[in-house]
Amino acid sequence: MNESFADYLIEGVLGRGGMGTVYLAQHPRLPRRVALKLLNREVSAEPELRRRFEQEANVVARLDHPGIVGIHDRGTHDGHLWIAMQYIHGSDAARLNPRDVPIDRALRIVSETGAALDYAHSRGVLHRDIKPANILLSSPDTGRAERAVLTDFGIARLLDSNTQLTVSGTFNATLAYASPEQLSGEPVDHRSDQYSLACTLFTLLAGHAPFAATNPGQVVAGHISKPVPRLSSVRPDAPPALDEVIAKAMAKRRDERFGSCREFTSVAWDSLHGRAAPARITPPPNRIASTALNQNGQGRQAPPTPAPVAKPAPTSATKSAPTPAAQSAPASVAQPARQPVPASGRGRAMGAAILAFLLACVVTALVVNPRIRVVRALIEFRDPHIAPYAAAGVAAAGAALLLLGGAVLLLARRRFGRVLVVLGCLGYLASLVPVRFEYDSPKGTTGLTMAVGLALLMLTLISTLSKPTARWLRTAGSGRR
Repeated sequence: MNESFADYLIEGVLGRGGMGTVYLAQHPRLPRRVALKLLNREVSAEPELRRRFEQEANVVARLDHPGIVGIHDRGTHDGHLWIAMQYIHGSDAARLNPRDVPIDRALRIVSETGAALDYAHSRGVLHRDIKPANILLSSPDTGRAERAVLTDFGIARLLDSNTQLTVSGTFNATLAYASPEQLSGEPVDHRSDQYSLACTLFTLLAGHAPFAATNPGQVVAGHISKPVPRLSSVRPDAPPALDEVIAKAMAKRRDERFGSCREFTSVAWDSLHGRAAPARITPPPNRIASTALNQNGQGRQAPPTPAPVAKPAPTSATKSAPTPAAQSAPASVAQPARQPVPASGRGRAMGAAILAFLLACVVTALVVNPRIRVVRALIEFRDPHIAPYAAAGVAAAGAALLLLGGAVLLLARRRFGRVLVVLGCLGYLASLVPVRFEYDSPKGTTGLTMAVGLALLMLTLISTLSKPTARWLRTAGSGRR
């Protein structure tokens, strides 16, 4: 091209985007090449976008890390905003062929990017648009190996900044790599970049994003509510332990992810070489239940001690001496014999209340909690593909409230509690209609949770509608209903 712009000699085009064009240019005073980024003239006239572009230069200029593209200069010329950046000779990670990318190379690229992100996070800077196209790969040279360099902090936001730099109603991060909190419009932190970095690792090895779809609404629903697909299903050479690491880094709740990008990549390396078990989920609570069972097992040895109470039976064994003592022993036994009707009814009612409470917890964990962000996404994007998921969440929320209310009323001996429990069970079944076919986990964890929920539902209905429960509730008196 050999054209001049702001004293820079332009040699060619490196890339084009929605905001402008990046040129390869020769520095006017130093013997070096730079990447000259120019905003389009119409974009430069937009005050909001102009501020974002200027902040990009200010933000990145504060960062000094070998894994982040450096800023040399910036200015305005002929109605265009421009930035002169470090030129990385090579390509970007989006152009890699996944069939030719070994797992260790992909992990090295992601590890170097993660180190750069941790450095930026320590300086209060979020990238907010991590994807393969924003990871530049320098060409190997004599004495130098390939290295990953992170670029395009164009929508980065300072953690301590209260200024909203995006146009109202506009979402700039790439949907295929956006975290659930980004899609839900929630405040983001460093763990959002970790989520996108895990999506990038999946894409480098699988050849497609984790929730690839032609419809944007389906992509959003995948990030917010669907389980993370297993990388080993498309890459047989990927160890199953790496699936768990990626799933943890892409957890829907940010507090369930790793503490930093370096921790994520370190555990990924360990899982690849089998050196350590990845930091997965917390120990299962079943161990507490097993301890309780052990205690109950020891407690069962106590019932034989009441048997000595029945040892007055030697007097009844003689049966020839119907003394008042013999009559007093059966009398003490007769009172427990008359008590079973109210006692069993009370036990059934309390059991039904406890089961209703547990079922409400299962409903909340299975459908309500994952669908909270779906409802927000439906309000924001108004995509009909998300509607069934949102409807399931609303139905389940109502079912959980009915079950909790019914449990409280049963404990208070209110007969109307039975009606609320039954309605809550029906609402739970209605909420499972879209979940059964669209929300099934490849690991089977959701199927197991659904099976537990259905078992609790049956036990709840049986206990609630049983005759002992009805009799016990009727004994509450005419003043209670």
